[in-house]
Amino acid sequence: MGAVVGGIDSDVPSLYCRPQMGWYDVFSCFYDQTLTSLYIDARREACLALDPRPKDTVLDLPCGTGQSFDVLAPALADGGHLVGVDLSDGMLRRAKERIARNGWTHVQAMQADVLSLERATLETVAPRVDALHVFLGMSAFPDWENAFRRAWDLLVPGGRCVVVDVYSAAPGVQGHMVNAVARADIRRRFWEPLENVAEDYSRCELPSLPDHGGQLYLARGRKPARSATATGS
Repeated sequence: MGAVVGGIDSDVPSLYCRPQMGWYDVFSCFYDQTLTSLYIDARREACLALDPRPKDTVLDLPCGTGQSFDVLAPALADGGHLVGVDLSDGMLRRAKERIARNGWTHVQAMQADVLSLERATLETVAPRVDALHVFLGMSAFPDWENAFRRAWDLLVPGGRCVVVDVYSAAPGVQGHMVNAVARADIRRRFWEPLENVAEDYSRCELPSLPDHGGQLYLARGRKPARSATATGS
């Protein structure tokens, strides 16, 4: 495997490198057909771990075509709010089609780069973020650690976070394929940014298949209710 450039193997053609979303716009055309069944069980586990409450606002990023909406939206139907964020026009178009098809009035999909996503922008659709859902994002975000920090900053004190992704320290042929298709780097220890800041942190393996290219992990934790400074004062 070549060196990682912006989180992408250097042997991936530069035409597809982030921040351009051209490849993800193309990928959106067959994303659901190829990946829905592969990740549906993991999405259900992520929803159970996140434990969305009826009045919660959940931030789902990157939301992609909205596959996680299928499990998150019903849990928030009684006064809750689900906000999906993605940078790809193609992914968002399909996410919005999913919202319209299901008649979800409490779900919105918006275009933004997580690195520049401001609280004020989110407040136009939801006053607070009670839970953060990051599914297959940490392996693909170019500036993944800063992306997580930005998303974590948007979470209210005491808020919950679940991160699910694939990890392989030494990817094989299928792992290289996943990296190439998803413009990802599954060698990242993607759970560490959450582990470093969360309370009640835990990580577990999820059932994985060869097509995943590595081991699926679910990490979860809670944002401290008060900062260390405030606690010690």
